[in-house]
Amino acid sequence: MKRRILLSMLLVALSSLCLVAQDNKDWAPTGVWPFINKQFRTATVYTGLYKRTKTVVPCNIHVGKQTLWYSQNDTLMEALPGSVLRVEFPNGDVYMPVGSENMFGRIVREDSIGGRIARVICVQTVNQQQLDQQSVDVLNNTQNILQGASAIGFGAFASALADANAGVEVEKLPLPMTNNFYYQVNGEIFLATTKNILSHIDPARRKEYRAFTRSAEIISTNESSMLKVWKEFFLK
Repeated sequence: MKRRILLSMLLVALSSLCLVAQDNKDWAPTGVWPFINKQFRTATVYTGLYKRTKTVVPCNIHVGKQTLWYSQNDTLMEALPGSVLRVEFPNGDVYMPVGSENMFGRIVREDSIGGRIARVICVQTVNQQQLDQQSVDVLNNTQNILQGASAIGFGAFASALADANAGVEVEKLPLPMTNNFYYQVNGEIFLATTKNILSHIDPARRKEYRAFTRSAEIISTNESSMLKVWKEFFLK
């Protein structure tokens, strides 16, 4: 079953936003357009809990809800969570569901370990703490000006308020995102935390791993760092 959202006014709004996004080379998801890509792009989508189905359709990934949205017959549809197995975009980006919440992760690297597919996967999620702080900062800025209104006079106050908030719309600001890396080894997908990594590598190398993460300055949210760990302790 699919949850349908009839377009009408929504389609017009999304189309106009899409055109704006195409002109933005430094694209980042925003509260108004919370999608991983600038525009809906034709991609190959594999679905089916019991029978695998291949569909080619314009689609995008909603970073807040971690769901796949696609356009079909002038209707935007949100795929049923858990029904999508794989999404292949034309630029080579491939996404797959990860974890119990079926979040969409981009496959960063794919290898073979022990004759089985092994992967490094990156899931981008909204950093809610930073997002809340973003709203608080805008509110505090306005309140500070309000508190000083009596001292500077109404005319100066109005001018300062306009300058401080000119063009500031929280919904249109870039969403603060966080990278979460997962490893897939022997059919198991796990969050690449120190605890999880230590439990999946050779016990004889655990001391070496701790020394390596210190000397190489490994950062768990950095793609380059997590690839270094992958190559050193899972591929060797």
